[in-house]
Amino acid sequence: MHGMSLSDENLILDCPVVSDAAPVVVGGIGGSGTRVVAQLLKDLGFDMGSDLNESLDDLGFTALFKRPSLWPIHQHVPQLQEALTLYLTARGEPPAGTALGDKHKLKVETLLNSIRKEKAWIESGLLEERREPLQTIDKRTNPSWGWKEPNTHLYLRYLLGAIPNLRYLHVVRHGLDMALSNNQTQLRVWGSRVLDRPVDVNSPHDSLAFWVAVHKSILRAQTEFPDKVKIVRFESLFEHETKALAEIQTFLTLDFRPLPQQLQHKMRQPKSVGRYKAHHPLLINPEAAHLLTSLEYEYRS
Repeated sequence: MHGMSLSDENLILDCPVVSDAAPVVVGGIGGSGTRVVAQLLKDLGFDMGSDLNESLDDLGFTALFKRPSLWPIHQHVPQLQEALTLYLTARGEPPAGTALGDKHKLKVETLLNSIRKEKAWIESGLLEERREPLQTIDKRTNPSWGWKEPNTHLYLRYLLGAIPNLRYLHVVRHGLDMALSNNQTQLRVWGSRVLDRPVDVNSPHDSLAFWVAVHKSILRAQTEFPDKVKIVRFESLFEHETKALAEIQTFLTLDFRPLPQQLQHKMRQPKSVGRYKAHHPLLINPEAAHLLTSLEYEYRS
């Protein structure tokens, strides 16, 4: 971060507006439960894309944005605009004046070649597999659409400026459970950039510090832009599912619909909820304690 924390930055980056589209976007730290919310949106009739993995991550967005070379984002606005334009075009929402047809295909090819040289593709599977989906413009007719990609939250301040009508659902899970998760991919890729210091991916304390930095910023964004940003507590989807579902639908300005029957069978609280209670207590500094309390999480230190 070059001496600047996420919570110190402007919540919306000063950048050109790219699109007047109104996608609904889901993000969060990996392992927080974003898949459940993405499935919920699909069952509510949202088109969440077709180039997805089993976790319902949009792999086109992953290919174009899960790139450490784009950090810090305020120094890479032209590159972000290029990536976002190609992504929106592929999803059937080309910004005004965007080149289509062969020109679009060539731009996708050129950027993917550049990403390949960066060795920035860090997912399973081949980057080459993203070429055709990104080059094929979606003929979607459904006005309710969006995407789910956990890393989206790292670009939120850019996306809020570039797509002013975007609405963002951020899935949060207890920070102490997340600190003990086996999924530390975001800490590995982004931790040193977000915390502006070296990190140890095997350190629960570094994982908790990353969780705190991310959610300080997201909580601030929800407070200042409640019509654009909503935090969804993962645990609430099981503990108070009707209330949580109603709040999500209200945020999306939808008439309330009960949880679809097929989703009820899928939504079971994982055994890993509360796993921190079985481990030696972590050292919790006042900042972490305040954030845990703000997000209604119990803790012991």
